[in-house]
Amino acid sequence: MIRKMFAVVTGAQGGIGCAIVNRLLSDGFFVIALDKTDRGMFSEHKNVINLSCDISDEDSVRTTFSTISKKCDSLNVLVNLAGVNHKSSIKDMQISKWDHLFYTNVGGMFLTVKHALHMMKARKNASIINFSSIAGHVASKDYPAYVTSKAAVESFTIGLSKELSEYGIKVNAVAPGWVNAGFTDAARLQSDNPDALEEAARKAHLMGRMAEADEIASVISWLANSKSNFMTGQIVFVDGGLMRVH
Repeated sequence: MIRKMFAVVTGAQGGIGCAIVNRLLSDGFFVIALDKTDRGMFSEHKNVINLSCDISDEDSVRTTFSTISKKCDSLNVLVNLAGVNHKSSIKDMQISKWDHLFYTNVGGMFLTVKHALHMMKARKNASIINFSSIAGHVASKDYPAYVTSKAAVESFTIGLSKELSEYGIKVNAVAPGWVNAGFTDAARLQSDNPDALEEAARKAHLMGRMAEADEIASVISWLANSKSNFMTGQIVFVDGGLMRVH
């Protein structure tokens, strides 16, 4: 009997999230797609369950993973993608904005791992994949809270890899450069000159462009499967050479 493979993806209904869900489906996973607002993007797919979950709220996470545990007894993969961004200088930032960003970007990963762990221990070579960003290394003065949260994600990933090694669970993070989805789409909407973003991306990356969401999903696919079983505690840069430009 072939045992089903189950994956949970947070932030599943954004541009990058959709690409990841679709790639994991093509890899043979049954996917539980979590997002703060369920927009029903995978409602017609028989191998996807859409659930609403606010990862910054423990009651919401606890309830969601209780529901998941009734649908699958174990979990192969947890992709922690969901996050928020906020543009503000330190001097102007409201404490509530700072706290919400950290409760989501870092605390949300802690909560999903905490409540998924009992299901992941039941699987051999389970995989946790956290989303960091090159922003954790190449800081921007306009987004101090975001860049700090992404640096924290990487430390969390490394510490978690040590804790979970005894269970055979691998824990890694991906650090994308600019991606043609997600926060970049939001930046386009807010920009007075969207074309300038394309020019900035060309100059920022050795590859001369930003990544497509499917390219990020391909890396997630590799980290999720058995080909990466001897890899844990690593930060994988998927940045088109951005770190080499800076």
